[in-house]
Amino acid sequence: MQQKEQAGPWNERYDFIYELPPIIYHYDHGMLAGSYPPGVETTKVSFNDVCNYMGHVCLCGAGGYKIAEKAVDALAGPGENLEKGDFIIISSRDHSVSDVIAFTLGLSKRNNPDKNQYFIDSEIEAPKREYHYYIAFPEKEKAVHVIYRKHLLIGNEEMDKLWKVELAFEDDPASVKESDKKLYSDVMFDMVSNVLLDKKEGLIEVEPVEYSEFTSRLNSVKD
Repeated sequence: MQQKEQAGPWNERYDFIYELPPIIYHYDHGMLAGSYPPGVETTKVSFNDVCNYMGHVCLCGAGGYKIAEKAVDALAGPGENLEKGDFIIISSRDHSVSDVIAFTLGLSKRNNPDKNQYFIDSEIEAPKREYHYYIAFPEKEKAVHVIYRKHLLIGNEEMDKLWKVELAFEDDPASVKESDKKLYSDVMFDMVSNVLLDKKEGLIEVEPVEYSEFTSRLNSVKD
């Protein structure tokens, strides 16, 4: 049985997140640094870790975490723990979802293309609120293409309304009606729940791609 994670500072209606299984990685550097007890070779990243990284429970965090989880599951063999930090991601957009994916996988963004593990390819075209991610594990020469159809959650029109509320609140919190604040938080809870609990069919699609296709795309982005 999954051990319940220690509760964080979040609203109690989000208590279900502590029951979510973490992503387990092998991690050589943690062993070398003496971070773990004798005989322990793995580390974990939970959705609560993502919330702490973001500073709040949110849809970008949920989407990024779930995408990373599904990508790791697709790239790993049965019972295998992949090495934390040994992935590469190419994102269709420079935004918080891809930041969370990179955080969850243990990736860094460097100016040196040969050391960078997190790339943005703005040439990837997609409909509104559809995001594409190419994630690879070079050691195994395996890669996947992940499509995140965020608009399927409540539709673009309703998301546009929420976005207006968010912008207004950031500009002047007092200008936002209490009813709009409640609507925003209630809808956010529903969307986060639907993402994390796989309640929306077709929301996240993962398909394998030839590693040569990934490297070709990567070299194009580097150039």
